Amino acid sequence: MLTALLTFAGVALLATSIPGPDTAVVIKNSLGRGRRSALATAAGCSTGQIGWGLASIAGISAVLAASVVAFTVLKWIGALYLCYLGFRALLSAARKGEPVAASATASAGPARVLASYRDGLLTNSLNPKTALFMSALLPQFTNPGDPAWVPFALVAITAVVSFACMSAYALVFTKLGDVLRRPAVRRTVDGTLGGVLVSFGVGLAFSRQ
Repeated sequence: MLTALLTFAGVALLATSIPGPDTAVVIKNSLGRGRRSALATAAGCSTGQIGWGLASIAGISAVLAASVVAFTVLKWIGALYLCYLGFRALLSAARKGEPVAASATASAGPARVLASYRDGLLTNSLNPKTALFMSALLPQFTNPGDPAWVPFALVAITAVVSFACMSAYALVFTKLGDVLRRPAVRRTVDGTLGGVLVSFGVGLAFSRQ
């Protein structure tokens, strides 16, 4: 059992390490809102993982995978949200002379931290590919004779691994923030991340199951 759990943790780590929408949103908030907000974003992504994991255990993810309509509706909502975040970053890049110091100060506020948590939660929760991943992966590490707690342990491992990886991105890019927050560099970074988020949104919108 321990070997299976460790193997699962390795697979989850490999999957989480591949940059995706969650990574882009965490990096964006690391640079724009500071460390607390970036970690809150990472926590939101992990909460989404827990939600989809529990949905997989309950069989909801399988229903989503089997329903073309449900999958399509969710992916378009997720795509629109990613594009919304991307266009906000592009708009920030287009603004000239925005005081970065004021932005960094605002990042300490509870409202900004809560908004960052929401960014991570919605980015993950509105991505049907996360649901498909969880519903496909969990059954491969469970057997009919396993204790009832095993699937929930797998979900917890997924959330912990996700939070660890996203937190690493958050801390690294927060450290780089002193350089990357310079006005000219910041506009370039915002424009790049905005374009990445929009591309993720467009890719999600036209993806297939």
